[in-house]
Amino acid sequence: MPDVWHFFHVKNCPHTNPPKDKFTVIVCKDSECMGFFVNSHINKFIQKRPSMLACQVAVKASDYWFLSSDSYLDCSQLYPFDDILLVDGRGSVTEQTKAQIKQVVLNAKTIEKRYQKLISEG
Repeated sequence: MPDVWHFFHVKNCPHTNPPKDKFTVIVCKDSECMGFFVNSHINKFIQKRPSMLACQVAVKASDYWFLSSDSYLDCSQLYPFDDILLVDGRGSVTEQTKAQIKQVVLNAKTIEKRYQKLISEG
């Protein structure tokens, strides 16, 4: 089973339309692994919504070898991932990024309380 607090490269991610390769960070396990997307920028839809904008965590390319540029974790939407999709591990989340994710998630209006608890205890 994939590790929590690790990044993965998901090929043909089923949560994007159309499916495309995405980086994700797994932040908890329920019946499935649950994770957030890594995005290269914050899209305009999120920029216009303060509550969603507050759920973006900056990640520096210098901290993560697989990132080609500074990016953002979108902690406003949690996605389930089958273990079979999480085979291309890219390394652990730094303690600093982990703490930022936990703080953002505790205040996120879009994340269910049970997932807030699982993430904050992880």
